[in-house]
Amino acid sequence: MRPRGAALVALLAFASIAAACERLPGRPDEADRFRRPSEILDFDSLYAAHCSGCHGAEGLKGPARPLADSVYLALVDQAHVRRIVANGIPGTLMPAYAQSQGGTLRDAQVEAIAAGIFERWAAPVPGPLPPYEAALGAPDRGAVAYASFCADCHGADGAGGKHGASVVDPNFLALVSDQMLRTSVIAGRPDLGMPDWREASKQRPMSPQEISDVVAWLAAKRVATPPGGP
Repeated sequence: MRPRGAALVALLAFASIAAACERLPGRPDEADRFRRPSEILDFDSLYAAHCSGCHGAEGLKGPARPLADSVYLALVDQAHVRRIVANGIPGTLMPAYAQSQGGTLRDAQVEAIAAGIFERWAAPVPGPLPPYEAALGAPDRGAVAYASFCADCHGADGAGGKHGASVVDPNFLALVSDQMLRTSVIAGRPDLGMPDWREASKQRPMSPQEISDVVAWLAAKRVATPPGGP
């Protein structure tokens, strides 16, 4: 046999063996092959590894804000959630996950998390929403609005009631931003039984001004860190 013919036969034999190896018993399927963490784009895997510890395995009942909340997802947009995943929230326990911010996730993975949250849990919310961001209102008006919309659950002074925990605890207020307070007043905490701004009173929804005023009242209860303190 000529050398060229022998080489062709050997090549065909090698290809046949390689194809047979693909069908060997016990060989893992493509879905079961090991993938580097940087290659993973599956939402369930990314969410379980990076989000579920704080936001709950199903987007509910974690120590942080629930993500399986159609009101919250209607209040913000996907680009906003993507920025939070990428950059974190300074001054809180939410870390930055983007590699450009010192995290471990590629841009495509950050996008997969943000997109997956909306695909999994977003739903239409009827009626107009209050603004997500707004300047603080007036604490004195906030005291009046708090009494009307919040005191039944959190107590007359905010220190806790039959249906809600304290919202003036110094440790709580030190851990949350004014924006987080506003988001909680608007969207509530459905996983904990806290109503949103439409359901805080049986009479009517809270107005945007009342929301800003209640947040100002709560923020005024925050104790400043003393000089030299942690």
